[in-house]
Amino acid sequence: MHDFLPLTQRTLPVLAVLCLAPLACAESGPDTGDAAVDIPLVAPTEEVFTAGALAGEDWENFGTIAATIFDSEGNLHVVDEGARRVVVIGPDGNHVRTVGSQGEGPGEFSSPTAAAALDDGSLVVWDFSLPGAFEIFDGRGEFVRSVPVDLSRGGPGSMLLPLPDGRLVSAGGPTFRTGAPGEEPEGDGEEEDHRRPIDLFSLDGSPKTVLYRAWNLPPTEADDEVAGSDEQGRTTVEMRFSRMRAFDPGLHVGVLSDGRVVVADSTAYEVKLIGPDGTVTGSVGRPIAPEAVTDAVMEAERTRRREAFSESEGGPRMRMVGPAGSIAMDEGFQQQMREMMLAQVESMVFAEEIPVIAEMAVDRQNRIWIARTGAGGDGDGPTDILTSDGHYMGTLAADGLRIPDGFGPGGLMAYIESDEMDVQSVRVVRLLGLEPS
Repeated sequence: MHDFLPLTQRTLPVLAVLCLAPLACAESGPDTGDAAVDIPLVAPTEEVFTAGALAGEDWENFGTIAATIFDSEGNLHVVDEGARRVVVIGPDGNHVRTVGSQGEGPGEFSSPTAAAALDDGSLVVWDFSLPGAFEIFDGRGEFVRSVPVDLSRGGPGSMLLPLPDGRLVSAGGPTFRTGAPGEEPEGDGEEEDHRRPIDLFSLDGSPKTVLYRAWNLPPTEADDEVAGSDEQGRTTVEMRFSRMRAFDPGLHVGVLSDGRVVVADSTAYEVKLIGPDGTVTGSVGRPIAPEAVTDAVMEAERTRRREAFSESEGGPRMRMVGPAGSIAMDEGFQQQMREMMLAQVESMVFAEEIPVIAEMAVDRQNRIWIARTGAGGDGDGPTDILTSDGHYMGTLAADGLRIPDGFGPGGLMAYIESDEMDVQSVRVVRLLGLEPS
């Protein structure tokens, strides 16, 4: 379990992390296909292997798993951000190799947070550091080259999705702008900053480009600031918090084998299909309307968040995480943050609707998996499976098979799990079929 606090941060000399946001676009309505009545699906699986143990071999003593990806041969790549390495596991569950190590030299990592396996067998690892870089390895795990990324223009997010032409799709990455303490960074204008860009990164060193600017709700003003110190008492961190929000639509991105990018970015049940030129070529979905946010829903959400922040007292120590590593906060600062977050719960901004789509991914058969939000925004809802041409295949029960952390060939699916001691492991299963029940 991550014990990091996922907050926008300001460090010195880095002045701010700007998460660029977006504009609504609905060139064509969704192909809703079948009616809103769910068709139950059964999804039998078989266990393949589980890797990760507190008392296991060194390679399976995982620190913090940031991502799991499969290559075309079915090898699983576990991006271990905590141990600064990538562990490669064969389809039989045996250790194949370990790629990279902690350091700042060629092929070494400061904070590996995402990776992509390319069709030619290469492995690309995003090392979130200052400066940030894509570290590229060949099919044997040998270091090939490093491609720097200008974080002042924006870096990739926590997911890298390869296109057939070798470029990488990502969204949600931070932008760092440096400046003197107290000086506000120059932005790209209110309209630009409001959008959420879906970016394309090339491995030839050229600047990133924006494929599509996704929709987003209007931003709220920042209304809280907290300054804190590290364990040595040095005041090195200032943080600006925007008002807490509930039920904002997520930005969900996937890639089809033909290179089209699928995007879900609103409260509606709509998945857009984006062509290589950034235009919306169509959309798929189901006639399921978003749930309205009522007074009862708002109070239930406040209660859930109060309980979550209250339970954090006495738990794992909070740390601020950035490209230069993590900084442990002293207890006084942690308590100050808890109190501030609890106060923000009371003034939380609510969207008018609960987004239908909670999560989305595309498997190796170009099927689109869509996890729906639970009733009242609480917990998991069922998972629908659609084809890219809009055919609704059916629905997996809310307590059934979930979207995995990584899809592989031949029905392989990887799930990152944690035990009661917060020891992480990766469980790999094989999907044997999807049939109506």
